[in-house]
Amino acid sequence: MLQESDIVPYSLSHPLGERIVILAPHPDDETLGCGGTIRLLVKSSKQIKVIFLTSGDKADPFHKLSHKNPPLPHLGKWAKGGVPDGSHITEYALLREKEAVAALKVLGISDYEFHRFPDRGLHMHYKTALERLSGVAETYKSDTVYSPSMIELNPDHRTTAALSMEIQKMNKVRIVFYEITTPLRPNILVDVTSVYGSKKRALKKYKSQLKIKDYLKHITALNTFRSLTVDGPCEVEAFWCVDEPLSGEDIAKWLGY
Repeated sequence: MLQESDIVPYSLSHPLGERIVILAPHPDDETLGCGGTIRLLVKSSKQIKVIFLTSGDKADPFHKLSHKNPPLPHLGKWAKGGVPDGSHITEYALLREKEAVAALKVLGISDYEFHRFPDRGLHMHYKTALERLSGVAETYKSDTVYSPSMIELNPDHRTTAALSMEIQKMNKVRIVFYEITTPLRPNILVDVTSVYGSKKRALKKYKSQLKIKDYLKHITALNTFRSLTVDGPCEVEAFWCVDEPLSGEDIAKWLGY
């Protein structure tokens, strides 16, 4: 019979990675899932690149900018190559990108890319996304990839998890799964209390998303809950670190314990 400490850590760990790629299915996922850890890694002078996979264009279909399309020149580097047209790149999508840049500035990140796949449609561009991300991981010489887990609610989150596992096989990197909408079974807990102010300030840059739902309240509740098994910290981010590719059976055993 597994004991509590076999299921969840009762001690803290340092953030993992030296050259790190953080995959964010939508602008704000990086801050919600690992914003505190990002800030700690930056303060430790680690190299970090954040990649936003989709434009987040479907988050608020009733927003006044959701049906206004900018001129095509605004589409940028990833306007072509797998995405058939730029119809989903609305002024609302560009607003979300602007918010993301502001949030990353708070966290201390200046290296980022917007790949601009359609929101809730990442799975339809899986092959192209995999080619791009594998190329980034190889060129960047990353040793660690942060990604949402495969048990997240949003389909783009789960597709990102699948992509990260493929990248691991192709590039021999460590995966660190983070949690946003669904708590996972972690093997690493990181104390982010000292930088939680930065995480909150970064999240507040996503004004368009906080108007939809109080994500700050929900993620603070999760990060507070994660301090249950450790003494001292008030806010903790939890992760599942996978050093080597796992079989489906191994994944099921870990998540189901």
